[in-house]
Amino acid sequence: MKILSVDDSATMRKIIALALKGAGHSVEEAENGKDALGKLGAGPVDCIVLDINMPEMNGIEFLRERKKNPAIAGIPVVVLTTQDEESLRAEAMSLGARGFVVKPFVKEALLAAISTGT
Repeated sequence: MKILSVDDSATMRKIIALALKGAGHSVEEAENGKDALGKLGAGPVDCIVLDINMPEMNGIEFLRERKKNPAIAGIPVVVLTTQDEESLRAEAMSLGARGFVVKPFVKEALLAAISTGT
């Protein structure tokens, strides 16, 4: 499965990539929602792992833009964030996220969320 990891932290992107590649997935990386939209325009992915707190375009803004664009609206999204507020989880899910994992994450929890969400 080809996964787009969207996180403003280069270290976190590396950790996510190691976990996903170790499970046999290929990983593309984006620094924020705006960067992710550009990368999605260049080619399809099977799933998006999305942080919420990012500069330029945060995760919620990205989910809103994704929902408006039929070409990417159907790509499953798993939110991976440090924020564990129920209101944020509900908002992300209402905007189409199919999974919600809190950092620091356990590799198996992330893989399970991806597997369930796709």
